[in-house]
Amino acid sequence: MSSPSRSLNPTPPLKGSFPLDHFGECKGPRAAYIKCLKDSDGRHAECLDITKRYLKCRMDANLMEKEDFSKLGFSKSKKRTSAGKGQSYEKSKERKGFIAGLNK
Repeated sequence: MSSPSRSLNPTPPLKGSFPLDHFGECKGPRAAYIKCLKDSDGRHAECLDITKRYLKCRMDANLMEKEDFSKLGFSKSKKRTSAGKGQSYEKSKERKGFIAGLNK
């Protein structure tokens, strides 16, 4: 017995797709971001300025749609913590070994 044929209707991501940086137009900011992540032990909140620079480079090079940074999760206030909900990274579950989706 054969299974009924179904057609899958893929849906694009909300922000759409964007081209890869084949010509390395934003190679500098990307490398700076990766270095920042390594230097900060993976705490992305410490690299927000570099992240913003990288996204601005992509927008300026037409590698992604120009978007207000507030719509991309950036706020005007500089007061942020590494864990995001008011607790420092040192007190977060991740620092204690928690891995999302892994049952212990």
